[in-house]
Amino acid sequence: MLSLPDWAFYPLAAAVSAGMITAAVSFGDSTHRSPEEILTEGTVIEGDALSGLVTGNGLTASFLEDEGTRFAQISAARGPLDGVQSAGAFFTLSEQELRAFEGHRLRVTYQLRSSSLQGARTAQLNFFMPDRGQASWEVVEVSADITTVELEVVSTVCTWPQAYVAIWPDWAGNANTIDLVSIRITALEETPCD
Repeated sequence: MLSLPDWAFYPLAAAVSAGMITAAVSFGDSTHRSPEEILTEGTVIEGDALSGLVTGNGLTASFLEDEGTRFAQISAARGPLDGVQSAGAFFTLSEQELRAFEGHRLRVTYQLRSSSLQGARTAQLNFFMPDRGQASWEVVEVSADITTVELEVVSTVCTWPQAYVAIWPDWAGNANTIDLVSIRITALEETPCD
């Protein structure tokens, strides 16, 4: 039986631990982009990245594929202002995205449709940042075809501790489900901020 000498155990254990931590921290994020790159190229959430979707109270999500198109199917059992308020079904912006987008007017482009089963007729969209909250939900109509919907947002706050791009399907009984195909966030012109 092979035995590791005592002098080699701790350096080897430290190297293995560092490798495991590095792998865990970078899992799922194969492209580390700088704020400058994000500002120039924007951010797109689609395909496997949709699995980063977080759902608040009253919402559920499944991740499906249909004819080569991956999407998140989101259902709502209640509205955003009923009971415990949340950001709905949302994606949290990374630190690099926050630094890139703060101080700019943003265009948030959703690709979505009404689900084939219990399809909602409307959805509410929001981009939560320091001066945009629950009162900023915007209602949009959805159809059975994939539709592109744009939301333009601006903040007067210069530094954002966090931001979330969110969606909430209509919660009417048997018409409460939408399919989210992608979200794109694009920085537009700089805006004055405090």
